[in-house]
Amino acid sequence: MTPEPQRGRDATAEQVDPITFSVLLSRFDAIVEEMTLTLERSAWTSIIALAHDYSCALFDARGRQISMFDALPIHATSMGLLVQEIARCFGGDVNPGDLFLANDPYSRNTHIGDLVTAAPVFLDGEPAFWSVTKGHQLDTGAPVPSSVVPSARNVWQEGITIPPTRLVERGALREDVLRLYLANVRYADLLEGDLRAQIGSTEKGAQRLRELGDEHGREQLLVYVEEMIDYADRRMSRELAAIPDGVYRAEGWVDSDGGAVEHLPVRVCVTVSGDRVVVDYEGSAPQVDGGVNGSEATAQAAGAVPFLYYVAADVPHNDGATRHIEVRAPLGSICNAAYPASTSVATCIPSDLMQDVVNKAMAEAIPERVPAGGTRNANTPIVSGSDGRGWAFAMLNSAGGGGASHGCDGWPLYYNLAALGAMKILPVEQLELLYPVRVRQAEIEPESMGFGQWIGGPGVRLVAEPLEGEMIVVNCGDGCANPPHGALGGTAGIGGGQYSERPDGGPRTYVSSTASLRVARDERWVSVSTGGGGFGRPERRDPARVREDVRDGLLGAETAREVFGVVLGPAPGRELDAEATAARRAELAEREVATVDPAEPGAAPWLRRVMRPGDAYLLNPPL
Repeated sequence: MTPEPQRGRDATAEQVDPITFSVLLSRFDAIVEEMTLTLERSAWTSIIALAHDYSCALFDARGRQISMFDALPIHATSMGLLVQEIARCFGGDVNPGDLFLANDPYSRNTHIGDLVTAAPVFLDGEPAFWSVTKGHQLDTGAPVPSSVVPSARNVWQEGITIPPTRLVERGALREDVLRLYLANVRYADLLEGDLRAQIGSTEKGAQRLRELGDEHGREQLLVYVEEMIDYADRRMSRELAAIPDGVYRAEGWVDSDGGAVEHLPVRVCVTVSGDRVVVDYEGSAPQVDGGVNGSEATAQAAGAVPFLYYVAADVPHNDGATRHIEVRAPLGSICNAAYPASTSVATCIPSDLMQDVVNKAMAEAIPERVPAGGTRNANTPIVSGSDGRGWAFAMLNSAGGGGASHGCDGWPLYYNLAALGAMKILPVEQLELLYPVRVRQAEIEPESMGFGQWIGGPGVRLVAEPLEGEMIVVNCGDGCANPPHGALGGTAGIGGGQYSERPDGGPRTYVSSTASLRVARDERWVSVSTGGGGFGRPERRDPARVREDVRDGLLGAETAREVFGVVLGPAPGRELDAEATAARRAELAEREVATVDPAEPGAAPWLRRVMRPGDAYLLNPPL
């Protein structure tokens, strides 16, 4: 469908041709897509080249977002804040051929693990755009081998912090800055490869923007950019105006602070008035002495992102859409920490939960648009060791499932709300070729998801063992003790968790979602990830689908009867007993169900079900 720019508003709108407008709207997305492929195909580490933990975006000279095609929502929705900070820091000293580097969360970046390269784009000698790439780094030089460190007590324990810094000056790479960065991180050869790939991606975006300026002229191109932003503004205004006005509240809990404190509350008050939304996290826990605090950038993104997926998918995700959403996160809270608190895990904790509480709050107001709870980055650690060269990777193969929504079951291997399914899972064959790790088991975990008319995406059981020396597992997760919630009668996921075990079947050592552990050469690491929350009353699920779920091993026949009210005959046929099913469903229909389940902290059942006598549970043990 060709967008219809509004005519007659002003002289600028009169210059806009609808066909050219539609073509240019797609051209900006195509430039970002080319930046994306450039980075993915030239990066050196699997976290970027295979897992897709990066984002590319374009901004105008004022730092207003134009396109974030195929980006991670937690990255791109707030990236303009850092662009604006770079421009502020350097004032008028920004020149053609420059490229800037930053990872500092207190310079309005997301967290230290996200390294940003940003290049100004000049047309006719005047600044017109910014081309920006953000990539998650495998390491930041922290005391433990990871770029996400829940145990960090302040910014200095997170690794190297880079405020806005000029890396390329008028086309010449500053080798002194490059050496300074690489001297402070592990795996320097790999990270240099990733950084050079980011530079190439950023410069590719700048090149394509200059070509676009040559085709259309600076002034005319900027007219169309302004109309793109205005078009998104008008579309977003109509979408939000359709949401019932009101004040909506909800609460959730972060598993722990990375230390000894558990069940930290995150509270939200969402006020919808016409086409304006205010998302306020007042009343959330104070900032903590650990790495699970949010930054200004992650707070802005986490509060806004849900409203971007509530609206029509073809509304452009540019400044015109996000300007309708005001996010308030009190400085000094876990949602928006004050310097020098650590925000090492900010893109996932607490930002995943910050999205989820918005979904809880809006469940009754717009039930056909709001998902149940999704897995919150649990069970996806940075795994490392030493085989004489040094190696590390992000174990995303053990990711959990996404929340169900009206009309749709949740996705498996969802990863987390920060990515919303946009990151990729490493093929086991590649994983085993690249790293001295053997994957013994990787399969769907039955009944790990929340139940409902639509079920959550299932979790995964993964068993891995080191082949050369010990394996260090640094977790940066959440949502094991406080599982993905069910919505409107749906139930919660199991929470899941992880442990180390010896093959002889002796006592197992369980650890919390932000714990780190060492897995010896003769041990195995076992991860059971949670599925997403269910949506709607389970007894309303199509009986034929329940029968298929039992056939496929997602559910047991007893659960089908007790929870879904579907009575099946014996295996192998499992024929539906229609009369018994109708009777059982009539019983279940009499039950009262909650809007959101669970309503209390620490409700995950998995650990209580699986621990055996003699097993140990450790809350955030140090390495």
